[in-house]
Amino acid sequence: MTTLDEAHQPAHNVDETEVVKGLEQRGVHGVDSLSLEELELLTERKRKQLHQEAIERKAQLENEIASVGQQIQDLQGRKSELETQLRALAKSMGSAGKSGESTAKRAPRKPKKSAEADVPSIPREQTEG
Repeated sequence: MTTLDEAHQPAHNVDETEVVKGLEQRGVHGVDSLSLEELELLTERKRKQLHQEAIERKAQLENEIASVGQQIQDLQGRKSELETQLRALAKSMGSAGKSGESTAKRAPRKPKKSAEADVPSIPREQTEG
């Protein structure tokens, strides 16, 4: 009597390389004539291949993530350096830099009514000719 595990394990009397060679010789049409044992061997071989590819892809992704993380750290350091240089430059410019920033943010002032009275108006006839 066999146990459940023994029933699902392929017998080791058929070598995997023999199965592959036989399949290559038979071609695609030979797949129909494969025994259950041969199919199990091919399935296990494919499973191992896919598992190995997944391990390699995982390692590749981990390396890429680490590389991107290092680039981020480098860029953050560079950003910090540039911000320090910018603050030093703004400080050396003194209040001129600060007033320039504040006037750029403010809305332009409306002229006072008394200033409008001091400016002579140009007659229409002179501007049209």
